[in-house]
Amino acid sequence: MTTPAPPPAVPAPLPPLPERVEPDGLRSLDDAGLDAVAAGLAAAERATSQAMSPYERQLRELRARGAELATERRRRERAQRHAQRIEVRRQAGSGEMPTLADFLAAAGDPETAADRPLREVRAFLATGGEVGFGFPNRPGTIGFTDGRRTVQAGSVAEARRLWGEGWEPGAPGVPGVRVHLAGTRIEKVVALDGVVVEAGEGGTETPSSP
Repeated sequence: MTTPAPPPAVPAPLPPLPERVEPDGLRSLDDAGLDAVAAGLAAAERATSQAMSPYERQLRELRARGAELATERRRRERAQRHAQRIEVRRQAGSGEMPTLADFLAAAGDPETAADRPLREVRAFLATGGEVGFGFPNRPGTIGFTDGRRTVQAGSVAEARRLWGEGWEPGAPGVPGVRVHLAGTRIEKVVALDGVVVEAGEGGTETPSSP
């Protein structure tokens, strides 16, 4: 049960400020006079700090409660990501999620629009964890090579066309597909069977044997 919030406290009046002594007036004071001004300022500062202490305590309590709330949100987000990784591994192992190779080979899949951008296709590492195609600062592309040239595909149709023409994801001498972990700048090159596509995102059907 949520504890009802206490009624707002009536702010305490600020302690009075000591009378200000102008700089010209300070010059005319002897050392004892300066000490008296300093003592008055110190006393006013102590009184002000005491008046502020209830508000500072409340601010600390509010910040602590906010930190507890943030901790619970992180716990839920981490549990959700953990469950998602487990589900991705399960679907990848059962074949429910096609590998990237199957996705590229499914040229006749009617669920995938020919001009669909690759950035809209949800992909995961087979071990779990969502990824995006391409570099973090240039997402949504897959590089293909014929052994000499490199072409960047930005749509499902382009990627499947290049695949159908015998091109392989990667660069000359560097096979594999470049991905970055979703929401980060961490990138890596992985083998085609190390990436799976979410079921229902298109490309889930492998071509039938002739």
